[in-house]
Amino acid sequence: MTLTYSGVQAAHHGIGSIYPIIVLDPVHRWRRPSHPGLPEQQPDHDHGMLVLRWTGTPDEEAQAPALLEAAAARAPAAPPRHAELAAFQASLPPGLYLTDIPAPHVIGPWSQRPGAALPHQAA
Repeated sequence: MTLTYSGVQAAHHGIGSIYPIIVLDPVHRWRRPSHPGLPEQQPDHDHGMLVLRWTGTPDEEAQAPALLEAAAARAPAAPPRHAELAAFQASLPPGLYLTDIPAPHVIGPWSQRPGAALPHQAA
């Protein structure tokens, strides 16, 4: 798959909930009708992007970028069919799942997210 993302990105749902993602399809044609359902492709472009999201615990956060990158490397080509998404979701390790989000919820590179330690501050 040739991805159109630029690495692991930081996204949010609101104040205090920043999480890592990888954009699998940047076209705003995805909507997840209910949780835990899979995002479904819509006929128009007024929805969200298809993303792979990490939801692990804070003590596992350091592993998130590598898990996301490894999973994204095996993702079906965009736009994937529902059967491909279902098989891909079933193959994901715990803590990773497919969802949809609008572009304004993407903050920027995960390494530069608000609250991340600056390189000179790392221990």
